[in-house]
Amino acid sequence: MFRTDWLPLLVVLLVQGVLSFRLTGANTAFVDEGTYIYSGYQELAHLVHGDPVASYESFFSGSPLLYPVVVALSDIVGGLRGTRLLSLVFMLSATLAVHAATRRMYGSLAAFFAAALFAAMGPTQFLGGYSTYDSMALALVACAGYFTVRLTTGGGYPSTVVAAVAMALADWTKYASLLWAPVILGIAVFAGSGGSPWERARWRRGIELAVVWLIALVVPAVSATTYVDGFNHTTLMRTPGTDSASYVAEEAAKWVGPLLVLTLIGVIVTLFSTSRGKNNRAEFWLALVLLAGGLLAPVNQVRIHTWLSLQKHVDFGAWFACIVAGLLLARIFAALRSKVHVVASVLVTALVVGPLGYVGASQASYMFNEWPDSTGLVSALKPYVHKGKDEYLVENYDVPAYYLRESSNWQQWQDLVGKSYTDPKTKKTLSGTPALQAAVKDHLYSIVVLDFTQTAGIDTALQPTLKQAGYRVHKVIESNRTGNGKYTIYFAPGFGKKK
Repeated sequence: MFRTDWLPLLVVLLVQGVLSFRLTGANTAFVDEGTYIYSGYQELAHLVHGDPVASYESFFSGSPLLYPVVVALSDIVGGLRGTRLLSLVFMLSATLAVHAATRRMYGSLAAFFAAALFAAMGPTQFLGGYSTYDSMALALVACAGYFTVRLTTGGGYPSTVVAAVAMALADWTKYASLLWAPVILGIAVFAGSGGSPWERARWRRGIELAVVWLIALVVPAVSATTYVDGFNHTTLMRTPGTDSASYVAEEAAKWVGPLLVLTLIGVIVTLFSTSRGKNNRAEFWLALVLLAGGLLAPVNQVRIHTWLSLQKHVDFGAWFACIVAGLLLARIFAALRSKVHVVASVLVTALVVGPLGYVGASQASYMFNEWPDSTGLVSALKPYVHKGKDEYLVENYDVPAYYLRESSNWQQWQDLVGKSYTDPKTKKTLSGTPALQAAVKDHLYSIVVLDFTQTAGIDTALQPTLKQAGYRVHKVIESNRTGNGKYTIYFAPGFGKKK
């Protein structure tokens, strides 16, 4: 039955939907979007027709049989925008989950503020218009969080099973989701009223959830041994970056700094609240666990010295932090309403949520302008890309490969990273830049596209080789929207006639 106290949530969802929807057509596909959608088409063809497929499980940071397949199906229905609308649905469900979880623990007012804060976040709005597996994984983490709260408030074993399965699916969708599994288990222990935080029943509840989660997580792994390399390379033994700890911390502060400050204040208020009962002590430990959830992504990426994907990862932790921050704002609102006036309470809370939403909208728009528009590149390549034996060496090839998937095979597209090449004359196997240079000299690639971004050093080394081997510059394409990207297209000698 519909309740009137859900009306504010509908307003939050509507605002979030509008702010993310405006991004769904704001730019062409980013390389990550192209990668997952394109791989999903391959996985579908493999599942349905038995077609060969690249070994994505060896280097993807999530199962290629989950999100890539789902997003490819949505691309079939609605194209790129359809895939982004799918992300919007995932993110709206995460907002709904944070509202429902907070409402069960702290009431409607705290739930409204928690949902409003989460929707106001720039990363939330960004992920709602961006088609990668983060939105699906976050929605599953949120689902697990809600059903864990439900478990602690009388949900019983059905809630345990749903929460555990959702946790496992999130972890398989994006391996980094494992980082927040201890937070969800902490909720199972410390949420819920009554009893000491160290009561045996609480810890038994957490252990039961952990056991079911591990079963749901490990059983599929028995037949997924080829996933080990991907998990180790992208998550467990990820190569440290070169960004300074201070830089990563500063970037994290831009995305979630104000929210974490509110959460910390909420933890302190909970600690020093007037009630000193046992239930309050459990509430404090719960708030501390949720704050830790908000800090996990920044701390982990400071540890490995990289800001890569930080703007997405912090939103996972923000989901947990918003519960405590929402409770804090509800307490402030209630205190002002009773001691001053309801108008004052509305103004004060609006001065907190409003600026966060304004800044969040600006941040989300900025993130969508970070990559170049690839329309010109795809249009320039389209007349010359055909299924056959021609190979195309393209830096970050997944975007043109996605757009030109109907006129090419995935085996024709080659990237500049991790290449090896056996010289047909000397039979010597080369790797890295020398391999690419040797392949270019032998005219292995019909088209070469350089953009001097992620592999600028390799691009620079290839330029003189391309000239010596007789490759000619067909066209230089600049982004026709953002102006922050330039592609140089080379054709092999004799190549270039339209078929």
